Amino acid sequence: MALKVEPAFLEFIRNAVSAKLSNAIVTVDGKSVVHPITQTKHLTSAQKTVVQLYVYLDAVDAAGTITEAKLVDASGATMITSEAHITSHETGALLLFEIPFDVRSV
Repeated sequence: MALKVEPAFLEFIRNAVSAKLSNAIVTVDGKSVVHPITQTKHLTSAQKTVVQLYVYLDAVDAAGTITEAKLVDASGATMITSEAHITSHETGALLLFEIPFDVRSV
């Protein structure tokens, strides 16, 4: 049986994720700083269905080596952690978190 995920459901999932995850704590050169999640959207293609969260660091905040990024809720509790090794010189950094999900008939 073929399933079709309707846009309203994708928006519901995106909104629920967006409501729960409020910020990112990004570690650059050993210093952890809170940054807002700048955008949350959903993406559906033949290959995947994901919720994407974007965190932007300007050139000053991103200067150095990014070693970790955590998505946290309003109370600061860590929900998702990503280790990284991203070196940014004179540009900012746009971090992308993808949360995949799969809807299937069983």
